[in-house]
Amino acid sequence: MNNFKVGVNFDFDLLQSIIELNKESTGGKITELYGSIRLHSALAARPDFRLPDVTQIQLEDYVRIANGNGIKFNYTLNSILPYGSKTEMYKYRYEIADLINYLDAIGVYRITVANPLMLEIIRNYAKSDIEVEISTVAHIDTITQIKYYHEKYGVNKICGNLNKNRDFEFLKKAAKYCNDNGIIYELMANEFCGVGGDNYATHCIYRDSCYLCHATNSTFEDTTLFNGYPMNICTSSRNQNISNWLKLKWIRPEDLKFYNNIGLNHFKITGRTGSSEYIKKTLKAYFDCSYDGNLIELWKPLESIKPGTKESEIKNFYIDNKKLDGFIRMWTMKKPDGSYHKCDNEVCGETCKYCNKFYERRIKGE
Repeated sequence: MNNFKVGVNFDFDLLQSIIELNKESTGGKITELYGSIRLHSALAARPDFRLPDVTQIQLEDYVRIANGNGIKFNYTLNSILPYGSKTEMYKYRYEIADLINYLDAIGVYRITVANPLMLEIIRNYAKSDIEVEISTVAHIDTITQIKYYHEKYGVNKICGNLNKNRDFEFLKKAAKYCNDNGIIYELMANEFCGVGGDNYATHCIYRDSCYLCHATNSTFEDTTLFNGYPMNICTSSRNQNISNWLKLKWIRPEDLKFYNNIGLNHFKITGRTGSSEYIKKTLKAYFDCSYDGNLIELWKPLESIKPGTKESEIKNFYIDNKKLDGFIRMWTMKKPDGSYHKCDNEVCGETCKYCNKFYERRIKGE
């Protein structure tokens, strides 16, 4: 059975839909919700204006209802640069500890962090022994990193580095280590981050800049400075060549089974700043392990971060999701020498043109 962690916008109608979906489904289960409110934006990996402006009472009610229906709540405090400096972190260390104790007291089961300094504060200043997940923001690149977080800080859940989503040699070994040691390895499913030029894509060189901007921007106007750096670069890189969308490290609903086969069954559904309609549609696709429509519509487009802009207002290219059947086998099948294909070892668009050719042959139809 697949276990899903779902981002929420604190809409109570969305919560009720999630509860009902859990009752109806036999092939998957929403085991965790995640999100954070505007009040704690300094510690969250989203700018102030993108977080829901709800009260602590509403937060408490949301967590209470979720818990009452067997769904744990994961509160995201995963800014890469909380409060802007180590000096400020020291200044606010007791306030952070008080927040952790409060979250524990209202029934939050787990928090997600990206900065190890947050772990130091949590373990040394907070009275709570709350469970901790390491955010994808932390870039877990090695199995030894997982071991260190687990042994030093008691971390028992890892949200994997997006760039590892198609590295099946790494994923098999990470799955075995985590399963043997009581650690959950979670994969981001519907994330389309990546950047490249006309004919290539790669692990985003602007990714840390993006997280820093998330941590320090407060208004939408802040995001427009330097010609929208770095999000505008990301957007334009995908749109220069439609085949670039195939090179990003998303996981299709139909392809969850390939990850199940190597011992991975925990998936993160992104989009917590999205509309309830978008979240429900995306979640339903992953519950069903099937989606008829535009692959790109499973992702909240960067262009929709402007307040009041709905995902449906953004016009994207159309990539028929069903035409991608079999696409993932490039990474899941061993080569004759026993190794797996790794994008990191290629010059995308030069030494490997698989995605370009697949697009031309199976999607564009030329």
